[in-house]
Amino acid sequence: MTQLSKEQTIQLISTIVARHGCSIVLLDVDNHLLDIDGPAEAREKCAKELELFLD
Repeated sequence: MTQLSKEQTIQLISTIVARHGCSIVLLDVDNHLLDIDGPAEAREKCAKELELFLD
């Protein structure tokens, strides 16, 4: 499997967050920090998909 570039990782995270109707409050790829905002149910679904992608 090929390692994603930093830009590709940011783009995929942004796509997943937007798909769930959330927004990025803070994104620091180097330090593995991500804070999202949105309705509680949407944040939960977004977090679960991001966990699968980033694991």
